[in-house]
Amino acid sequence: MSKKTVLIILSLILILIIAAVVCFLVFGLNSSKGYSGTVTADGNPIANVSVSDGRNVVKTDENGKFFLKGYRKTRFITVTAPAGYWTENYYLSADRNKAEGYDFDLQKSDIAAGSAHSFLQISDTEIGKNGVGEWINYLKDIAENDKPAFLIHTGDICYEPGLKKHIEDMNTENMGVPVRYIIGNHDYVDGKYGEELFESLYGPVWYSFEIGNVHYVVTPFQTGADRKSAYNKNDRWLWLENDLANTDPNMKVVMFNHNIPPNDDYVISFDRKDLDLKKHNLIAWVFGHYHYNYIEENQNGICKISTARPDCGGIDSSVSGARMIHIATDGSVTTNMHYYDWNGTMSDVKEAKWTTPLEDNILFTDTVVKDNIIYTATVDEDYPRSCGIYALDAESGKILWVYKTLNSIKNNVVIENDKLLAQDAEGNIYCVDAKNGKEIWVEKAELGSSLSTSSGIVAENGVLYAGCAAGITAYDIENGNVIWENIRNHGEASPAEFVVAGDKLLVSSHWDALVALDKKTGKKLWENKDSELRFRSSTPAVIDENTLIAADSNSIMLINANNGEILHKDTYEDINFSSSAQPVIDGNAAYIPTANKGLIAYNTNEMAEEWRFETGKAMIYTAPYTSGEAETIEPTPVLKDGSLFFGASDGKIYKISAKTGELENSVVIGAPIFGKCTIIDNDAVVTDFSGRVIRISNFCK
Repeated sequence: MSKKTVLIILSLILILIIAAVVCFLVFGLNSSKGYSGTVTADGNPIANVSVSDGRNVVKTDENGKFFLKGYRKTRFITVTAPAGYWTENYYLSADRNKAEGYDFDLQKSDIAAGSAHSFLQISDTEIGKNGVGEWINYLKDIAENDKPAFLIHTGDICYEPGLKKHIEDMNTENMGVPVRYIIGNHDYVDGKYGEELFESLYGPVWYSFEIGNVHYVVTPFQTGADRKSAYNKNDRWLWLENDLANTDPNMKVVMFNHNIPPNDDYVISFDRKDLDLKKHNLIAWVFGHYHYNYIEENQNGICKISTARPDCGGIDSSVSGARMIHIATDGSVTTNMHYYDWNGTMSDVKEAKWTTPLEDNILFTDTVVKDNIIYTATVDEDYPRSCGIYALDAESGKILWVYKTLNSIKNNVVIENDKLLAQDAEGNIYCVDAKNGKEIWVEKAELGSSLSTSSGIVAENGVLYAGCAAGITAYDIENGNVIWENIRNHGEASPAEFVVAGDKLLVSSHWDALVALDKKTGKKLWENKDSELRFRSSTPAVIDENTLIAADSNSIMLINANNGEILHKDTYEDINFSSSAQPVIDGNAAYIPTANKGLIAYNTNEMAEEWRFETGKAMIYTAPYTSGEAETIEPTPVLKDGSLFFGASDGKIYKISAKTGELENSVVIGAPIFGKCTIIDNDAVVTDFSGRVIRISNFCK
């Protein structure tokens, strides 16, 4: 036998061995017996119900029976409760040594097939071993009053202590409504694989169920989890393909995931093919992860819905809360926020010269006055929304004009040469005539990698700087033409404003860096990623041409304006500086709002705190991760005649001595104040989160 023949024989033997190993892995690890069982409804067999082994999906026959062959990663057998039915026992652990007895019994639901209904979304609670806080009672109140069909937690429960505790504190039994959980990136923990603990406590990481006229699909976090997943994208998307193939084509589809959809076109690519969710009646993709309150709809009417934490401020300073999502019989989607912990009721402000309620909420928009006209803008985090730019007569409070915007104006409006400029959360830039509200031009900024924007815009010498940290654009205010664009693709959204400092544009790139760009070209001049400075909720201020001041996280920092180097840093154990406000500079004094301890006066020459003024407890939470007894000031104070004027999250407006910090005057507004006030003669004009514009007589005397 020749050497060549021997090599061929050995090669064939090796191929047979490899094939045998592959067959064992693919088939041998499966239960060759498969998985069988029966689905009943109140004890009676029910046909045409979808059942899955995590890959394959089959329908029950006329006797309610099913058979699944399984696949090598089968860990659960799940049933998709059809519309009109429900079960808390929707999954069973798969045992490769057990082929039969995978039985499910469904119950008739109070919600009939095809009916309108609602559900409650919360996300990113990130609890520890001590469990949930008082906010769980506010959720119970929502559940009792609004009667959602179910409560869905869209991930980040989180880490091992949180995973073990959350299911004890928030479950179907103690919440009074069915509760479901989604796995988030921080829910992948140590074990044989990242999902092991989650699956042992909460069950499968993908499954589906139906209510009313909707097929709901739960899917796991896609990429970037804290620990390695046992599954790849083909595992979950092959199952989804099979699940949707067995779904009534007349049903609407809602996807749940911890993260945004894989792309804006809702086409999922896997296994060398595409799954177009638009062809399966997708109406919404509901997610968390970002800690943002944000809704965006595409040209097909599909809603991308994000909700921040229920208990504390969001990463982009979104207001703490939970979201009710309503599905009408025709499949149309509406939502409404429940903010924690404020019920939205206010009393009249007796000191007011006038009060004008606007249609929506007002967030970080500063009150601007020009030619006896007051300008502000609104946010609407519900859907469908109604938000816009408002002009009011300063003497009477009468609304002069309203310009409706496509999405919420979360931050400031600016006026340059009788042109009013504003930016909404999607990056739409509006230029309107300040006198009559007529549109001059509208452009859309490229936001790069950012989901949305809440950045404050700035205008100087005919140029508008807008967008967000991930994508900054300079516009010619006269015509909306782009002068330059810098798509950085770095940084989270935050309410920090762009700041012009000499020849530089300062950009607060949240969770990234403080960045200086050449304001004429957009090219990067420097950036500083210091561990305190990289968190950029607050707006930096200019002390002089060579020095900046920035306060964020737990530190106050003096910065070389020419190279970004930190000249001095003071760190406080008890103060969180993650307010959206900008320090007010007056000589050597810097008046710095905080996220949890009111306002402090800081001497930039002595580099020391001079006094501290504490407000009341915040009515609702905005600054990132603030909660509990936080005394938050989001607006930049106004300095006039030796006094500081500012509103606070406790629902009051204050006048204090700039020299001593002593209280000189205060008025209860009754709703949180997030925007900078303005002064007309001796009156203060303030806006509150309820959407009121209020002129307070003689407040500044």
